[in-house]
Amino acid sequence: MFDKLVRMQHFGLPTRLLDVSLNALVALYFATEPGQDRKPSAGMVTAFAIPPEREKYFDSDSVSCLANLANMTAEEKNEIYRLRELLKGDISSAGNIKKFNGSDVIKRLHQFIRSEKPYFQPIIDPIDLFKPYYVHPKMSNRRILAQSGAFILYGINPPKKMFFPNPIEETQFIVPQSVKIKIRNALENIGINESTLFPEIDKAAARIKNQYKKK
Repeated sequence: MFDKLVRMQHFGLPTRLLDVSLNALVALYFATEPGQDRKPSAGMVTAFAIPPEREKYFDSDSVSCLANLANMTAEEKNEIYRLRELLKGDISSAGNIKKFNGSDVIKRLHQFIRSEKPYFQPIIDPIDLFKPYYVHPKMSNRRILAQSGAFILYGINPPKKMFFPNPIEETQFIVPQSVKIKIRNALENIGINESTLFPEIDKAAARIKNQYKKK
C-alpha cells in the first residue's frame, strides 16, 4: 500500500505522504517556486529533526499499518480515534492493546495489512496509528533518486492535538520573494533544475523549449 501511495503522490493525488529531501538545495529549489497562480509570495524551507525511533523503511510493519489507513473510510478512522479515547490508563498496556485490536474496525484494518503481510500479528499499539514516521522509500523511482527523496507518513489526524514521545521537530526558514530568482539562477549553475529533478522526458523537453524561448 505504501508503494501505491508513492505512485499516487507522484501523479499529484492527495495522500497521507509528505515529500521531503535529504538534499537542502533540492528543498531550496522547491521553496523558490514563483508562487500559486504566479502571484509573488515568500517561500519556506522546513528542516525536520528525525529521532531514530521515528525512522522506518518502506517494508516495516509500522509503515504498513499507517499506509493501509488509506483503505479505511472517514467514519472508520473517526471510530478508531473514539476507541483510543475510551481506553483508560496506559493506552499501550497489554490489556488495552488486546481490547483495541479486538474491535471490529481494527480487525478490518488487520485484513488490509495481511493482504500484503500474511504473517502480521494483531498487536497494533493504539498510539502508533497517530504518529508520523520518516520513511526511507525504495530506491527504484527515478524522481526519488534525482531528488534525494524520502517521505513523512502521517497517521490519523486527531480532532485535538496529541503528544508523542520522541516528536519530529520542525525548524522553518523563510525565503523572501525578492531573492527567489537569484537563488534559482545559482541552483541552475550547479545543475539543480527542472530537468534534473524531474528526469521524465516531458520535463526535459519543456526545459529545452523554454531555453529556446528565452533566446
